[in-house]
Amino acid sequence: MPLTRELSDNKTERFSEHYNAYYSVVFSSVRSKVGNYHDAEDICQEVFVRFYRKLDEIDNPRKWLFGALRLVVFDYYKQKGKNDIDIETMFEDVTMSFVNGFRDTRLVIQQALDGLYGSVDDMERALFDLTAVHGFSLREAARHLGLSYKQARTRHERVSRTLMDHFKKAGINSLEDLL
Repeated sequence: MPLTRELSDNKTERFSEHYNAYYSVVFSSVRSKVGNYHDAEDICQEVFVRFYRKLDEIDNPRKWLFGALRLVVFDYYKQKGKNDIDIETMFEDVTMSFVNGFRDTRLVIQQALDGLYGSVDDMERALFDLTAVHGFSLREAARHLGLSYKQARTRHERVSRTLMDHFKKAGINSLEDLL
């Protein structure tokens, strides 16, 4: 087999591995940003076409895909005449990740919560599960669990710090790293 074909096959194989690993999370992220299934498919296609073209230059596929996703979504909204500030806010709003459908991120958080036995008590685990995984507001979760808002906020902050420490040990330093 000629060397070029061998390199091409290797690139295709690497692309397929990354595509299979990241497509669902990229799609759900895009879908949460644009709200339209067909537009999300088109944007994902563009993200992965760009990814394939640059594959040999990419060191961290997950981070690169998230960056490309941002750019392609920015382009999508620019074509629709949406203000850049609104777009930037969309990507900065961490609560959106829990409200608008990062189902894969929710699973990662739920698994991390399950692994924190001993570090987090049952009430804190339930509180964070309600807010981060099931989309309750902190006030709703507090009411549901019989806590005051202040108690819920304090417990939520403690679990957040514990989870971030857990994620940092696993090499995840930000929400983008979960993608």
